Amino acid sequence: MKSIIFLFTLLTVNDSFAKQDIMGSVYLADRVAFDDELSIIGEFGFLIASGNTDTSTIAAKVNTSQELTAWSYQIISHALYTQNQEEANGEKSNATSAQKLFLSGQLDHKLTEPDNRLFIYGEYENNRFNGFRFQAALTAGWTSRLWHDEQSEFKYSVGPGYAISELEEDNTENITKNIIVRAAIEYKRTFTDHATFRQFISSEVGQKFTKTKSETSLSTKLTGALAMKLNFVMNVNTSVGSDIKELDTEATVTLVYQFF
Repeated sequence: MKSIIFLFTLLTVNDSFAKQDIMGSVYLADRVAFDDELSIIGEFGFLIASGNTDTSTIAAKVNTSQELTAWSYQIISHALYTQNQEEANGEKSNATSAQKLFLSGQLDHKLTEPDNRLFIYGEYENNRFNGFRFQAALTAGWTSRLWHDEQSEFKYSVGPGYAISELEEDNTENITKNIIVRAAIEYKRTFTDHATFRQFISSEVGQKFTKTKSETSLSTKLTGALAMKLNFVMNVNTSVGSDIKELDTEATVTLVYQFF
């Protein structure tokens, strides 16, 4: 089997990266926060395999965030697309096996103690192969950082909200609406100047469903501007149909390059 794998990640940050205050939003992954500065992070991954297995995958992500005096915000967009070549009756054809679009945004209002904030958060997901036409949620509440030092930090967020989802079938009765409670925690630890561990868990709990996400990553600095990131994600959704698995997992290895 002949295989070609190309992974490329574009990372753009402000020159004051070394002096940043990492408060950020606990809901969204890999946020970089700056005082009164704008941060834009772009990622792109591409995989091609040919031979016994013919497949191609494209992944893209844009993370925009900014820390202001009394406010902060973050906007995330993420897309994933996978296409496989299948053979039936001696004829080959291309078939889509993964197609996902995720959008989210969070706005925080800083209180007298800047580690304590009030937030409003919204997300939208269109995943072609999870049994839903779409899933969306809007929540508001309290977020706080319990501790932060040179080695580690821990923060949490919790609040009530409203969720809506629609199953794949063409029937308006398949639209589900729920009052939910969303909670999330994030832990980061720096072992050396070159290695950082991160664990993020969020859960939306409603009367008719539970949706949980766990993201574990380890970043290792290779050179002054180049790093490698290992990431493992688990998504559990209890409201899927009987023919859809409740657990989805993703494992990736990514090269990260810091240009600025």
